[in-house]
Amino acid sequence: MQYQDMTLEASGAAVVKNPDKTRTGKFNVRVLQSPAGEMKPEEAIAVEYDDKKLQASLGELEKRLLDREGLIALGRTLALLLLPPRQEGKPTGVRELLNASLSKVGVDGGIRMRLRLPPLLGVIPWEYMYVERVGGGDAMDGFLALDPRAAIIRHEVLPAPSPLPLHSGDIKIVAALASAEGLPPLDLSKEKTDLEKVFKDQAGIQVKFLEEATLDEVQAAVPGAGIFYFAGHGVFTRQMGDIPGTYSGTGCLALEGQTVAADQLGINLRGNGIRLAVLGGCETGRRDAVSVWSGIAPALVKAEIPAVVANQYSIRDICAIAFSRQFYRSLVGGMDIERAVSAGRIAAYNADPSGRDWGVPVLYLRATDGRLFEGAADGQVRQKARCAAEVDVGVRVKNVAKGGLVCGADVMRMLSGKLNVTVTVSDTVYGEVVGVRLNTLRDGHVSADLDAKTVGKDGRLTGVKIDNL
Repeated sequence: MQYQDMTLEASGAAVVKNPDKTRTGKFNVRVLQSPAGEMKPEEAIAVEYDDKKLQASLGELEKRLLDREGLIALGRTLALLLLPPRQEGKPTGVRELLNASLSKVGVDGGIRMRLRLPPLLGVIPWEYMYVERVGGGDAMDGFLALDPRAAIIRHEVLPAPSPLPLHSGDIKIVAALASAEGLPPLDLSKEKTDLEKVFKDQAGIQVKFLEEATLDEVQAAVPGAGIFYFAGHGVFTRQMGDIPGTYSGTGCLALEGQTVAADQLGINLRGNGIRLAVLGGCETGRRDAVSVWSGIAPALVKAEIPAVVANQYSIRDICAIAFSRQFYRSLVGGMDIERAVSAGRIAAYNADPSGRDWGVPVLYLRATDGRLFEGAADGQVRQKARCAAEVDVGVRVKNVAKGGLVCGADVMRMLSGKLNVTVTVSDTVYGEVVGVRLNTLRDGHVSADLDAKTVGKDGRLTGVKIDNL
């Protein structure tokens, strides 16, 4: 899948305290570039929102208190703010340019939405934006982050770095595991076991574990590696700002015996060929509303690390493992990091469909292109990993009439890999819905998720049909 840039810029962000003790957030948003065109400064769309209400919803999101309906409602709010439709007197809107761009790149193309945000808006989890699909309804496929064709990127305004050549051959990972005194204890042996499960089943990856890692050990191990992975506590020391919901602070990693500030970590990683930093700490994706570089992930981007994946909230083990397994499999297949993150998100969603952890990872991309790794040295390993990572099918219809048939995927022979199919019927099934129909399955993994509002008389739902197993 080839991604094209759509750069969104938000400016003039402010939160105003009103006489009635409410707070109104305001900013302007426009599209700087996209496959379907751009917006001039005077065409920027002004948006307003109830800051107290938004902060309350974000607090519930962080504490896992939002059910599916609440998560979708929050997602719609976020999309209305950053992807507003055309307003009266304006030639176009952000929403229209997004839809037109997706149409222009075609079914085999994708949009890389680069978000250029002021610090006040950078703390908002835009990864949960929800855009209703044609036909309406409240299906999960409205979340843009679960659509492989829509990659959400945190983009910092910096001079473009000199591009690193693609990392060739098997991917080398330095995995630093650390627990620190004074913080909640971590089961690092389980963490290592979980990571070994992720990597053991996937050829094309070489991993060096640093247990109870110190900064000196990290510095000695990273030269020549393509990926730096951290498993441990991310610490964000914050102080509340003048406006509730805003705060300032410093992001650090808790290594063995010391807490390492973000800028110090960046100094130790830069210049050693690291293409990607994956930060598994609970709050490594956070940043404050004052200094854009106070969070760990943005600081590494500033230090010229091409890409950083970090967590903006806590994430459950089952989702973290599912995300990692599919994410690294995609990189072994030589896929763009945008597609790898999307594959990981879908895997995390499959692991916990009722949860919110699929939106926890945040991707910062400094590089102009998301292809950072050629993939495994062995061509067969590379192709197998690619096939396993990229097969996700989504079908959405309103009704299935009596005698009608909707099939998500009709496959003659499946020799290996992974096939995930989602079929959503926003109204009633009177006919038949089949998630996957397979003539022959030799090996691999097949899953089908069917979601229908109502199944009428004689209606039928079938997850998977296999003729020859």
